[in-house]
Amino acid sequence: MRMTIPFQRYIVLLSRGIGVLLLFSVFLSCTPLHLPAVTPTAKASLTLTALPSPLPSLTPSPTSAIQLKDEQLRGVTIRFWHPYSGEVGETFERLAVEFSRQNQWNLSVVSERVNGIDLLDERMNTALTEGNVPHLVIAPLYQALQWNQSRPILVDWSIYTEDVIWGISSSDRQWYYPNMWEASFLEGHRWGIPARRVAQLLLYNASWANELGFNAAPDSSTELQQQACAVRSEGDQTNPNGSRGYLFTHDYPTILAWFMAFGAQITGNEQESYQFKSAEVEKALVFLRKLFEQECTLNDPDLDPINAFVQRRALIVPGNSAQLQLVEQAMENAANRDRWTVLPFPTVNGEASTVLYGTDFVLLRSSEREELAAWLFVRWLLEKETQQRLAEETFGLPLRRDVGEALQKETGLPSGYRAAIEYLPLGVNEPLWASWDRVRWAVGDSSRQLVAWYFTLDQMPSLVQLLEKTAADLHSRQP
Repeated sequence: MRMTIPFQRYIVLLSRGIGVLLLFSVFLSCTPLHLPAVTPTAKASLTLTALPSPLPSLTPSPTSAIQLKDEQLRGVTIRFWHPYSGEVGETFERLAVEFSRQNQWNLSVVSERVNGIDLLDERMNTALTEGNVPHLVIAPLYQALQWNQSRPILVDWSIYTEDVIWGISSSDRQWYYPNMWEASFLEGHRWGIPARRVAQLLLYNASWANELGFNAAPDSSTELQQQACAVRSEGDQTNPNGSRGYLFTHDYPTILAWFMAFGAQITGNEQESYQFKSAEVEKALVFLRKLFEQECTLNDPDLDPINAFVQRRALIVPGNSAQLQLVEQAMENAANRDRWTVLPFPTVNGEASTVLYGTDFVLLRSSEREELAAWLFVRWLLEKETQQRLAEETFGLPLRRDVGEALQKETGLPSGYRAAIEYLPLGVNEPLWASWDRVRWAVGDSSRQLVAWYFTLDQMPSLVQLLEKTAADLHSRQP
């Protein structure tokens, strides 16, 4: 029997069916056309879908603290002073002209040589008074710090060297010898950038030493004393001007080098002055005095050290790395075929050290455009190719290790100069306080007491104490 659906219920079922159809059509209209068709499953399952990971936050690119564009630099001219004459001065002037011709900003560098650091100091003091200072200067940093005490004029190079756009890249900076690059960083400020550095070393006649029975260079101060005193037994011992083992010189780099070789640390906190009153300084002076008492030293202030070395007046002679080409030429001119080399200053325990000293690039306050222009010139001078040219033409020590390694392979350079580069990492920098300009002369004068007729070893503590007091007095003076 066929069942009939009541009319009202039929209406209800029909309306529900239409509603389902309408809902399904709405769903289809909202589904993107490019999605694949959904295959129905027999049984619904709950699947946990991982939420997409949030996008990494973007780190803003570092921005330059120097708000200048290339076009703002065009046509800027900077004045550049340096204290060098001869070939060194000519090299810096050639490089200034070359940079002016080829740089992309059309910058001009007008260089002026001021012969000698003393005349440079006078010129700068006059310029400070008149308010007409150059933009860039090569000078001993201790001298420039004195100018800065009179009038705040120096600019911290860190603003430029560490800038993310205009500065030196970390990959390039890793090539700089750390002991040279960090030398001019004082109390949180980079007041200088090494322009020309030399090392204080010892000239050593290896042929003569072999004739005396020594087959190796001295590795300690004791061995140096043995070799120096071996010369004393040759010839006429009564002749004070005869040959000796060691030429006694009183230049401050040599005396400072002996202090360092015996482990002295003469600078600490600048507010506490120098530290010459120490066992290490006293031991160094005692060592030199004993060489003198044993008649192992040649003491002639009028004798040229290079001539003394070439003429076999002294087996071991203090000198600096910038003189090594002159030594080689003097040996050739004298037809002296002795084998010779350079040595660092030997220590008690067989280690060694040298003293590094020289001049820095210092930047003087001017407009932002002129300061940046001066930095771009210096940055170019610090590049590998330019550094190699400076070293080969002036025999200054390279600032970069990659240049040093290349120069050591250059057979056309003096062998002594190549040896000096090998010892460059052993270099200890001279103090760069403003007062060092005065104190350094006191260091040299202290050694003159060692050869005075009235001086005895018993007076050594008093000599060290006097040096300490003199240095403190000079340190406290204002320029």
